[in-house]
Amino acid sequence: MKQPELGKRIFELRKGKGLTQEELVEQCNINVRTIQRIEAGEVNPRSYTIKIILEALGEDLNKIDVISKKESVESNWTEGELKTLNNSWIFGVFYTILNLVGILVLLYLATSNVSKVGVLSFKIPYAIVFFILIIPFLNGYKLLAQKFNNILLLNAVYVYFVISVLMTIIMFFTKSSGFISALEIALSVISMVIFGVGELIMGLGILKLKENIGSIAQVTGIIKIVNGILLVTVFLSPIALFLMIGILILEVVLLHNTFKKFNSLITHDGKAHS
Repeated sequence: MKQPELGKRIFELRKGKGLTQEELVEQCNINVRTIQRIEAGEVNPRSYTIKIILEALGEDLNKIDVISKKESVESNWTEGELKTLNNSWIFGVFYTILNLVGILVLLYLATSNVSKVGVLSFKIPYAIVFFILIIPFLNGYKLLAQKFNNILLLNAVYVYFVISVLMTIIMFFTKSSGFISALEIALSVISMVIFGVGELIMGLGILKLKENIGSIAQVTGIIKIVNGILLVTVFLSPIALFLMIGILILEVVLLHNTFKKFNSLITHDGKAHS
């Protein structure tokens, strides 16, 4: 941690302990003028000096370094990255609407006698729009994973995209009405299981963001994990599909709030750069 943040942190720790500068000097045997200059941010003390002061205040030097790294990440956002994050939640809104429409139309097709041409006239445009929307939506998560060194979430994004491709392919091999063969039943079960795995992995990755984003990431992550487990069981998958739209809305809120948080930090500090 650099000055003046280091001086402010030491000042806060000293006040939190209820110590005067003179009392701190007695505990760490450092000149009172040195303490004053450090707290004022006038000098950059040596690591040894910082360590002695922090030990006297009951603070870990490694913890200070972690705080410093976190503050650096929070303030080091480019305009391009913020635009990616902003686009992510916007595309997420349309992605959520598309999924809602998809569920309703597939339910209609399942209960109606629609020709094969009629079914394909829905599935083909749906698949195209689906991939147009999901890529920028997932890019928001990919960016967060890279910024916060969240390897689990980064891998989850790639896995989730591959699973989305597989499920789209399976969709073209299953009928939406009429007699359903054993193969189609098997494909439907497989699609539920792999989708559940995708939800589970994404949930674990998002849950890890709680350290950087807060409770919204924790809630979203836990709900996605539960939803993934419901899908994997297959027989509880109708409950999971019912919850899916609500979960997507929660994800949009997460991405939107994250964008607002870091955009306001950059705007306030005037540190945004191209």
